[in-house]
Amino acid sequence: MNKRPYKSYTKSDEENVLNVVIGERLKDARKKAKLTQTKLAKKLNISFQQIGKYEKGQNGLNAIRILQISNILNLPKSYLLENIELLEKVRPTDNSSVSLTEF
Repeated sequence: MNKRPYKSYTKSDEENVLNVVIGERLKDARKKAKLTQTKLAKKLNISFQQIGKYEKGQNGLNAIRILQISNILNLPKSYLLENIELLEKVRPTDNSSVSLTEF
């Protein structure tokens, strides 16, 4: 078999922090809307496992998914991305989790 012609993508620290913060905001908004991961996933036509990955920050959300979630949860389009400029000050140096309370 041939080797892959491309390198695997590795996320930067900033991207990891961003995914965690957006994931925590998503989880909070979903719970306030009184939706389970399964119900939100069905509305988005994805698996509940994918919602869990978003909420844990393991996977990032693309622009279309942010718009879909905003519409379903009745959020302002900017809710998940508010105050993101504060992330520029955060540079995780270990594997510790990031909490919204730090922002």
